[in-house]
Amino acid sequence: MDKHQNAYHKIVDNAQKTFDTIHAEVIYDTVPIQQKKPNYISAVVWTSVVAAIICSIFLGFLLFLVNESNIEENLTRAATSAVHGLEQMVQQQNEEIRILRDENKKIHDYLKLWTPIHRKLPPGVKEVWKIPGYGVPRYELRSTEVCEEELLCSYFSE
Repeated sequence: MDKHQNAYHKIVDNAQKTFDTIHAEVIYDTVPIQQKKPNYISAVVWTSVVAAIICSIFLGFLLFLVNESNIEENLTRAATSAVHGLEQMVQQQNEEIRILRDENKKIHDYLKLWTPIHRKLPPGVKEVWKIPGYGVPRYELRSTEVCEEELLCSYFSE
């Protein structure tokens, strides 16, 4: 066991010697770094300059795309075609409205022909029906005194 102890002590001594020699020979000639305060104004200026350059490049690219794609001409062409389509639709609807008015007038004239004429009978005249609503009614005078006046009897003389 003496061999093992001697070897262990020898390793420890060698380690101690190398540690002492390494630290003794190291010399630091560097000056410690001083902390610089950040310059916020310079940072804002540089950030603004970079943002302006990037925005101008992007704007130039967009203007180039707008110029190449002919957006204005396409929009004006689409607007004129839409207006033309609306004008045609309005003209077609006006024509249909005119046709419908003519047909409504024909229907109104036809119905006017077949609707009964509601005349107010003079006083003393009574309408007598065999079957109410069917056929032609018969008119009877209620009294002979009413027809003495010329205005009332002129209705039947027509």
